[in-house]
Amino acid sequence: MTRPTTRQTLRALLAGSALVLAGPAAAQEQIGFATTASSSGWYSFYASLATLINRQSDLMNVSVIETGGAADSQAMVHAGQAEMGIANFLALPAMMEGTGDWEGRGNDSLRAIAILSATPNVLAVHVDSGIETIEDLAGKRINPGGLGTATEAVTLALFEEMGIEPDWQLAGMSDAADFFRDRRIDGFFKTSGAIDQPDSLIEELQATIDIKLVGFTPEQAEMIENSGLALTFEVPAGVYANQPDPVISKGLAYGFFGRSDSITEQMAYDMAVATFEAGDAMASIYPGGNVPDILELTLASTIPLHAGVVRYLMEQGVDVPEAAIPPEFEG
Repeated sequence: MTRPTTRQTLRALLAGSALVLAGPAAAQEQIGFATTASSSGWYSFYASLATLINRQSDLMNVSVIETGGAADSQAMVHAGQAEMGIANFLALPAMMEGTGDWEGRGNDSLRAIAILSATPNVLAVHVDSGIETIEDLAGKRINPGGLGTATEAVTLALFEEMGIEPDWQLAGMSDAADFFRDRRIDGFFKTSGAIDQPDSLIEELQATIDIKLVGFTPEQAEMIENSGLALTFEVPAGVYANQPDPVISKGLAYGFFGRSDSITEQMAYDMAVATFEAGDAMASIYPGGNVPDILELTLASTIPLHAGVVRYLMEQGVDVPEAAIPPEFEG
């Protein structure tokens, strides 16, 4: 039987579906966890995940580091400025192989810990902006996603490939929301927590502003999938106001990763226990509370899993795909 591609697996799974740090002990290793901006709902999630890991492991004390987003986090881990971080998993193969933006700077020590979400990036615009299609964005003032985020980086890369040139307005998500309220921009891309639930920021803005979503055509969606830069999802009709029909959005797969030379096998094992066995604790910290099948998402990783994660999964009787097993695993 043909194994589904990573993008098919992630898309199918999604469609079905207080920072308190432990005090460091003398023998514990300090682990920096590059996350995202504190204004993001995902920041509190990853901070809480760090707490779960610290409670599980006697080997390390994980401390979260605020960054601009996944793109910043990935670069910090790649450069050794943080031991682990969040990531857009579609971007990691290029980082490992030294291709694209990472030409000549490959790092084959990158290892996945867990993929925790596959989420759409929706495009919200003013109803009276004159924007009806993606092509209409040409020359319009658009925020491509929060400054330093993977959403921003992927949006810019995709539109360059499509040959469409908006008047990009680069800003953090909080500033972009203010610019949108003041009509200094016509629209913005925003990562939503789920395809069938409205994003909280857009929902808040809709209370006082007439907003609509603009989506990609099926032909554009095929181009996006083939580019390898993003996934595509169909947001059902009626999720947002002024949305009578389904809308195709681009999206990304997110999780956290580390380096095999800075995260030991036992550390990664402890992280796996804390993540995959969190149960109700995971549901209580997960944005929206609707936790996807984290195990299946992780098995579809675009880079090898950390040896400690592989050991944990095999002990649970999980059939780990051969492509996900790193060369250093000796189980």
